[in-house]
Amino acid sequence: MKLAESLQEMATRGLINNDCSKRNVINYSLISNDSTVIDQQFVKLKTFISDAAEPYKSELTYILYPMFVHLYLDLIHNSQKNIAQKFYQRHNSLFLPIPNYSEIIETLKKISSFNDLNQHVKMKDFRHNKYVIYITEDALQYLLKFLSETDNLLLLQTFNLYIEIKEPPSTNLHLAEEKDQATNETASNNADNASQISKPAEQKSSSDAAMKSLAQAIKKVRDGPLASPSVCLYTLMNTARGVSCAHLNEDVSLLVSGGEDSSIQLWNLNQQANGSTSVSETNNSKLQLGCDYNEKLEDKKLYNEETILRGHSGSVYGLCFTPDSQLLLSCSEDTTVRAWDMQNFNNVAIYRGHNYPVWDIDYSSIGIYFATASHDRTAKLWTLDRTYPIRYFAGHSLDVDSIRFHPNCNYIATGSSDKSVRLWSVQEGKLVRMFQGHRGTIFALAFSPDGQFLASAGEDRRVKIWDLAAGTLFKELRGHFDSVYSLCFSRDSSILVSGGLDSNIRIWDIRRGVSYNTSTDGHTSPELIGSCAAKSINTQQKITWLQLVCNVRKSSSP
Repeated sequence: MKLAESLQEMATRGLINNDCSKRNVINYSLISNDSTVIDQQFVKLKTFISDAAEPYKSELTYILYPMFVHLYLDLIHNSQKNIAQKFYQRHNSLFLPIPNYSEIIETLKKISSFNDLNQHVKMKDFRHNKYVIYITEDALQYLLKFLSETDNLLLLQTFNLYIEIKEPPSTNLHLAEEKDQATNETASNNADNASQISKPAEQKSSSDAAMKSLAQAIKKVRDGPLASPSVCLYTLMNTARGVSCAHLNEDVSLLVSGGEDSSIQLWNLNQQANGSTSVSETNNSKLQLGCDYNEKLEDKKLYNEETILRGHSGSVYGLCFTPDSQLLLSCSEDTTVRAWDMQNFNNVAIYRGHNYPVWDIDYSSIGIYFATASHDRTAKLWTLDRTYPIRYFAGHSLDVDSIRFHPNCNYIATGSSDKSVRLWSVQEGKLVRMFQGHRGTIFALAFSPDGQFLASAGEDRRVKIWDLAAGTLFKELRGHFDSVYSLCFSRDSSILVSGGLDSNIRIWDIRRGVSYNTSTDGHTSPELIGSCAAKSINTQQKITWLQLVCNVRKSSSP
């Protein structure tokens, strides 16, 4: 027995291991013990491949067979025998009619525990050797775009561990190399019998067939979902203090965030705020001197690139600008609401009235009132010229976690930890609607700009849209895999955007007429038209705030 190895031997062994394993490494994630996720993600993969345009569909079909086998074995390994059998019964018909697959699929049914794997040599070899598939580079990139989504981490892990992708020879396109596990008689027999290469698909050589394939691809792009944005416009760096809320002003020139360290950070998004003179302001008939430039700077009030406002003694949980962007309101764990002057960044007013932390704040669009939600189970209505509340909204049995004004400013909606959403009259202070149906705390509310709908979401991972006139549930949107913390409607009230703890921004078309008999994977609503992953490589990011804006800035500089 060798108890030690030299440095050279260690380096050689490490190099060999890296070379053997780096070929197919795309990402890393842990295998989930949630049995429902396995079936869900496999259905998504089947749907993705069946909807793919040619020639991708023909090439990627061969992915399903090894995926099915290894996902079944993962369920068995996790002692999910009953779930594994249901998974087998649901999908085995896809592979049994194929001669090259039938033997492994039939053997798979006999494995009820992971110890049974050792009794079947071919199945054991299948598990312990990577299944080789020949796929073109374009098809591979098409597949990786799907697998790289946050919701497909389990498929990605299985892909990494058990499947090896090779580019087909240029002279003859092999679509798959199927592993037929060998007996243990000799090493040469193992090598000869471990794989079978399926016959290449017949090439469509006629121009008519090529045009038909092109038309199909064009139709797929035209009728498919809208392309998700792929560019991150702004990123807040050095936020180790923890950003708990954020807000944009009306003309999208100022971005403000509240931190867990009680500070408020203000960023100027106007690209000419650094004091530079634009081309339109330059007078070529005059010679500009340094003293002229300094006088201009004194006359012109400029925002710094970053300004920090301090005054709260606890975490800042909510922020909002007044419609004219002259004032910023902030609510905090210290039970107060503060008003900040955006001309000189001074704290000009402190509003006291809550006895416990204030979780959320919203300002009316007509510029008269603002409202707050608190841990003291109440919501309160305020005006800027009075430092005490002018109306109380009491009725929730637990924390009021979110609050929003209706577009006509005659109503206020509150969401609570008591799992209810309530609609209040601003003028009378009375409850006019109560919506129930959530199974957890409600963290986010949003009114549609046309005033017809109210969206709510929270701990139960469901986004519910309520018809305000009828007082009933209009739609329930499924697709998030963790708590939802933020909601926002588009200006035309047709698009709803949601984000939360699963680090995904999801885009929903709520006006889409959907037949609920439509075949789906059972976990994602058909109203979903796009998804943007906000998760970085090394960290998981919670999406706490969303705001859809129109580009109304006058600046035309690049």
